[in-house]
Formats: sequence, structure tokens, C-alpha cells
Amino acid sequence: FKQKTAYEIGVRLVGSEMCIRDSVISAPIEELAAGARQVGHGRRDVRVRPHGSREMVDLATAFNAMAADLQHADALRNNLMADVSHELRTPLAALEGNLRAALDHAAELSAADIAGLHSQTRHLIRLVNDLRELSLAETGRLPLERRPANLNALVTDALQALEPLAAENDVALADELPALPVVSADPDRIRQVLFNLLVNALRHTPQGGRVTVGGAAIDDTVTIWVADTGEGLDAGELAAIFDRFYRADRSRSRQTGGSGLGLAIVKAIVEAHGGRAMAESAGKGQGSRFIVSLPAVDA
Repeated sequence: FKQKTAYEIGVRLVGSEMCIRDSVISAPIEELAAGARQVGHGRRDVRVRPHGSREMVDLATAFNAMAADLQHADALRNNLMADVSHELRTPLAALEGNLRAALDHAAELSAADIAGLHSQTRHLIRLVNDLRELSLAETGRLPLERRPANLNALVTDALQALEPLAAENDVALADELPALPVVSADPDRIRQVLFNLLVNALRHTPQGGRVTVGGAAIDDTVTIWVADTGEGLDAGELAAIFDRFYRADRSRSRQTGGSGLGLAIVKAIVEAHGGRAMAESAGKGQGSRFIVSLPAVDA
């Protein structure tokens, strides 16, 4: 009798232990499954509680990171759609209004009116082209024709091309770039990066100011920077300056002809080359410095 009772007690204990173990394993799995269903239905803010075994904690942590990435991607997509709609609305409204007035014979388009419409059309074309390039770069599909590239020559070309614009704005351009090693890059894309950085500096540097190109080679990294004596950036602007359609000075949106994508394209192209783009500023009124780092060609 005692042996039987001990046996029954042992069976019950083993059964209870198995039930507890099954509960410890199944509860986190059920929570993960429920969370996955909610994320699949569009609830990107869902997170699960990491608990249970070490493997289950790792799995829950990975799930939460995935859900956070999806939420961030959704926010970027929604912001992009809102930004594109905003950017398209004004030039399209100007085109539609003027053309409607002409079709209704309410007004005749003068040469100046036609020139204005042409400018709005060019803005739209530039915006669409910039969006396509940015999309290709951010998804790793931007075609790059890599070959040994001479950065000093590319900087010289960019400065010569923008010298008339600098002279028109009474801004001095200075080349203080030391002799740099060759990098493996697409020269046309790097020229585009330099052009965008220099144009951005010229837009935000007042008359009598100065824009300087400098750089250095440290270990296996080649760095180029474009520094200006212009408006400068505060901490919040530094964090967002490479975002799509971000403009530190909103009043400059279309009057300066920019699409608001120039710096975002710089960042995307540089990262496509395995490099890094960043900005520095001591604050408002103290100028800015935009820095591009690229891997050097192995000797």
C-alpha cells in the first residue's frame, strides 16, 4: 500500500512538473503567436514580454526588434507620401490654374507666365528624378560604376562649375584639400555628392561669406568636408538634416530651386559606397561643416 501510494504521488509530481514545464514553454509561444497575428493585421506597435527560457527571451527580443523596424518603416513611408504630396501640390496647382485660365480665355499667358510654368515643370521633373535616385540608393539598387577615382580632380571640377554661382552670390570658394589617395568609387556619383554639398553651402552662406573644401586621409579612410560661414545648425537640425525634404529654413523651399532631397541623396550615395555622411555645427550663425568619409583603395 505504501509503495503504491508513493508511486501515485511520484506520478502526480512528475505530471505536475511536466504541466508546469509545458506552461513555461507554451505561454511565451502563445504570446508570440498572438503578437505576430496582431502585427500581421497592421498593429505595428505591439510588443511581447520577454520571459521563459533563454531561447524564448532571445526570440521575444528579436520579435520586438522586428516589430519596431516595421513600425519605423511604416512611419517613413507615410511621411514620404505626405512630403511628396506637399511638394507636388504647389507646382501642380500653379500649372493647373494658369492653364485653366488660358483655356477659358480668362487670361492670356505672357512670356513671363510661360517661363514661370516652365520653371515649375522643371521643378517637378527634378523632384521625380531625385526621388527615383534616392529610392534606388536606399534599396541598394543604384548602379555604381566603380573604378579608381581621383578626389582632388573631382573637387576641382565641382568648384570650377560652381564658381559663377559663388561669384554671383559674392561668396568665396576655397580649395584647401591636400593630396588624397585614390578611392574605388563611381566618379559621376561622387561628383554629384560634391555638387550637392557645395550648392547647399552656397545657399546658406550670406554675401561676403566663404565656403571651403578640405579633407584628410587617415588609415584606410579618406575624408572630405565642405565648411561654410553661413547660418549654422542647432542640435535638432543636425539630427534631421539628411532626412528627405528637410529644410532648416522653410522659407527657402522653392525660391532657391531645391527639391529638398539633395542632402538625403548625398547620404544615400555615400552609404552605397560603404562610407558615411555627417554634419557638424557649433550652432546658429556659426557655420556648418558637412563631412563625407569613403574607404580608400587597398594598396
